[in-house]
Order: sequence, then C-alpha cells, then structure tokens
Amino acid sequence: MKKLYLSAAFVLAFFFTAEAQLNVNATGNLFGVGTSLPDSVRPHSTDKGARTVHYAGDLDGDGKKEFVGTDYTNGGRVHVWELTASNTLELVWSSKTRVGVSSGSTPRWVRTGDLDGDGNKEIIFPLTTTAADFEVHVYEYQGSGDNNYGTEPAFVLPANYFAAQGVGNFRTNREVGAVADFDGDGFDELIMSNRDHGVYVLGVFGSFPGFASWQLEGGDPAVVTANSKVFSVSHWESQLADVAGNDKPMIVNMHWNFMGFWGIRPRGTDSYSYPDTGVTGFYSEVTRGTLGDHVGYMGFTVADVDGDGSDEIGTVLYGGDSLTYGLGLLDFAATDTGLYIFDPSKFGVVSPNGWTAGGAAEGSFWGIGSGDFNGNGKQEILLGGTNEYNIVAVEYTGQGSLLDAANYTNTVYYDGQKPRIFAFVDIYDSLGTIDTVFTESPFISKFTKAFDSDGDGALEIAAAFQSVYDSITVSNRTWNPSDSTYTLVSTTKINNERKINLIHFEATSTGLEMKELDFISPEDYVLAQNFPNPFNPSTMLRFSLPVDKKISLKIYDMLGTEVKTLINNEFLAKGSYELNWDGTSNAGAKVASGNYVAELQFGNFTKTIKMQMLK
Repeated sequence: MKKLYLSAAFVLAFFFTAEAQLNVNATGNLFGVGTSLPDSVRPHSTDKGARTVHYAGDLDGDGKKEFVGTDYTNGGRVHVWELTASNTLELVWSSKTRVGVSSGSTPRWVRTGDLDGDGNKEIIFPLTTTAADFEVHVYEYQGSGDNNYGTEPAFVLPANYFAAQGVGNFRTNREVGAVADFDGDGFDELIMSNRDHGVYVLGVFGSFPGFASWQLEGGDPAVVTANSKVFSVSHWESQLADVAGNDKPMIVNMHWNFMGFWGIRPRGTDSYSYPDTGVTGFYSEVTRGTLGDHVGYMGFTVADVDGDGSDEIGTVLYGGDSLTYGLGLLDFAATDTGLYIFDPSKFGVVSPNGWTAGGAAEGSFWGIGSGDFNGNGKQEILLGGTNEYNIVAVEYTGQGSLLDAANYTNTVYYDGQKPRIFAFVDIYDSLGTIDTVFTESPFISKFTKAFDSDGDGALEIAAAFQSVYDSITVSNRTWNPSDSTYTLVSTTKINNERKINLIHFEATSTGLEMKELDFISPEDYVLAQNFPNPFNPSTMLRFSLPVDKKISLKIYDMLGTEVKTLINNEFLAKGSYELNWDGTSNAGAKVASGNYVAELQFGNFTKTIKMQMLK
C-alpha cells in the first residue's frame, strides 16, 4: 500500500515503463492491474490522463461511495474506485478490454443510473471503433457481491439501433452524456446525440439481464417530425435545468455552432413536448454576431448563481478568439407555454480572463463545475485550468446584472501542484544564451457534480486532469552557426513522480482543500510463492491483505477443476496470513503428483501462483 499525500486525492500513477527509459519505474496505477494478474495487457492509460470522473454515490448498497472514471486504452473502458470510511481509495472493478481495437478516444463520458428501474444500479458509457460509432455499454450491479458489476455488459445500445425507424446513428464519441429520470416516472433515461443532429430521449422497456429493449421516449421521427430537420449542427450536451424557477425542470440542449440552445419539456411518463419550430427564438445561437463562434467544449454547468431558485447556465467559451476560455452565463427565462424562447440578449461573459486571479497574464480554462462551497446560498461556478490557478471560483456579488462581469469576484480556490509540471522541456543553447521552452502542462478537463460523501456538511468535488504523462522528456539543442540551425544533442526521459490524474477536494473556509488518502490497487494484495515448492506432503501458503476484505483461497488442477477450498468468501482483517495445505482434496483424498494453481480471490480480482506436488 502506498501513502499518497493528495488530499482527498486520486492518483492514477501510470504504467510500468522500461527502466532504460525512466530513472524510476512507476509502481502503482489506479487504472490497472499488475502484470501478475490475468488482465495484464496494460489496461491503464499510457498517457494523457483521465477525461472524465463521475461521482456515483453508493452503487452496490454497501454504504461506501464510489467513483467511476474513463480510460481510452484497450478499446476504451471504465474503472470503479471505492472510497471507504478509513480514508482509503481502492480500485474495485474494471470493464472488459477490447484488445487490438482502437477506442477512437472513447469513452469520453460515463454515467450511472437505473434504466430498468429494478433497484440495481448501472454503469453506462459509449464506445467507438477507430472513428466509427459503435455501442453504448450498460453494466449492472448483479444484486449481490462486493462491487460486482459483471464481466460482460448486461445490455448494449448499438449505434444504429433505431435505423428502421428513420433514426440515424447515435454518436458514441460525444464529449458529455446525460442519464437521469427526466420525466419523473421512477426510471432513468438516456439522452443521446445523433448524426442527424436530433436529440433523442431513450428508455428501457423490461429489465436486464433478460428480456429488455430500448424505446424512443422522446424524439421519435414519426411523432416529432422536426427534431432532426431544423438543426444543421451537432448536438453537444443536455441537462435538466429549472431555468424558470417554477420547479418544472426542462431539458436544456446545447449545440455546437455559436453555442446554440433550445429546450424540451417533460410532460409525464414517457412523454416530452418538443418546441414549435415555427416560433422565432425557439433555438438561439447565443454567441452569433459580434461574440463569434463558440461552444462549451467540455459541456456546461447548471447553477443558481444568485440564490433566487431559478437556474442559470454557465459554460467555458471555446472558439479561437479573444473571448476563448472566458466564462459565459445564460440567464434564460423559459415559459410554461411550450414555446421555450431562448433570448440571446440573456447572455453575457461574466469572467473573460479569470486566470488573472492567479497572477497569470494569460491562460486557459476547460473544466467547469458548480456548487455552494462557501455556504452563503449562492452557487459558485468553478473553472478548471492549469497549475498556477487550477481552480478559480466565479461568484456573483449579489448586486447588479447577472450578465455583467463587474458584478462577479474571481477567487483561486486551489492553486495547483507546485512546481509546475510539463511533459516536454526543450533547452536551446545559442552560444551560451539559454532559452527553455515548456509544453504540455496538466489541466482540469472535467469536474464531477458537487457532493457530500461523508455527511459532514462540507461540499466536495472531484476533478479529472488531462495531459498527464508518465515521464518528462528533456531535449538539449545547440546552435549551429554554419547553417543557422539547432542540433539535437541529447534527449532524456525523467520519471514524472506527480502523475496526478484525479483529485478529490473538500470545501473549507478558504476554498478547496485536498486530503490524504491511502491508495489501494490490486497490486497491493500479495500471494507469495508457496514453500516448500515442489512439496510433499504439504506446503505453506502466505498472503497479505492491504484492507479488511472478504476473500477466498482455492486450489485448482491444471484443467481448472477445483481441488480444495481453503478459505471460502470469509471476511479477514488486513494483515499477513499463513495457511497450510496438506495436499488433500475437498473429499479428503491425497492429490496426485503434478502441477496445481493456488488462487486468491478478492472482490473482482484474483492472484495466482503455480505449485508442484511430487511423490
């Protein structure tokens, strides 16, 4: 077990790398399992970090909270980490690998919910194959066992599932997904982007595993003929928001071009009212004109910034002009008439350059989140940046227009890891004049929603970091006066000992604070080689557990047939153990000479050793 001083921090240390490449090998990874385990084909991210982390609450009903994160490798997969009461974060489950398949940079999002309403929570995420749309995978808690979500998806949604109904391929490479009970019927729904630019609300009829099918609850072309015909640009994200303050949340949809917005009104069980597309203003591109073409690349956040009971919408502008990385705020007032007018005059840039709060002359923001972290009744909007100003909170002062930047404060809630880390350092020596160029610094890509995992009243939030490399590449170049070029002299790789991909924060009186967590991976469970080996008539098995755990220890022959159960799903305290196997089977008979396998089972993972019995 490694002690990591990260504040409620998640460290996803990366893969085991050749010692010739790095000064020190990386030794732990939350994304993966070690090479001694069956899944040893480097199932953890080799670089770049984690695109998304999602706070899932208590998925398996054991009283412990879980987080789910994304991983692009091995065809794309997700991992579940459990936060225990003893301030320990443990990797407890990983979805299957798709060895030899390019993921097409998915999954970019992961969500949890209960689509079939049977009480067993599901993990939902999309996958692509290279650049092609593929499937949405749904893993479901099996109803028993510790974090047992199965080894295969309980249900899948092929991208072309509704082709026969005139619906194009669902996009499985979008940035953000949405799962919620949008219509209030007790069943969660999934909103998917589509190649035809429409927005579709999908539900599940029946339960899985078993007889279940997907259905179009909202957006069916036979019912809503305009859904896929009025938009020429890609749908990007949908969320529930009570923009009118009438306790009737609507589905707010953001499209790619000029940050276009429009709404869908839930009307009851499996019923949704799409707007009248003949009414001017039902769809508004709020940054078209002098503000330029922008999109909220990492999605948007729903926040009540003035504490009046109605939601505002905040998003980081992305578009390649002077407003890029500024915080745009939408203060839309939707009526309950079915027209859902989105007035572009209700948009303003309320924090055009928030990095100045951290003392930086320039910068960038990507991730966005929100919550009332200081407990004053107004929700701050969090902007995730790079090291000098990792998290800046933008808060309304309580006076004046909600759309005027002068009425907001910008405060650094977390100023990042120091000193700043870069992936590439290029040193240029021009006849004694040294110029150093730094590139690729980690930045926050996504936040979770705000939550309170320990019930102490202080809000928490987790952040996923991108551009996190396992090593720092240092290149030295010297000036060649004869042809006015630089010559590469040497390249050295240095182990990045701060491969911090995910950090869990808690609110304090001065902002957000990281806490110390113990990080447990499957590599921390030890099943030592038996002694003696070969043996006759008995041998000693030794193993150690980093946490209290239900475990099994069994003996198998080389055909996989169980020979002896030494421990059967028993709860043991953390520590080291020794157990004698007397060379007999479950029936009490002496086993034959030959090779056997001892297997330590802990949760969803196993470790094995080979043993030899000689007579």
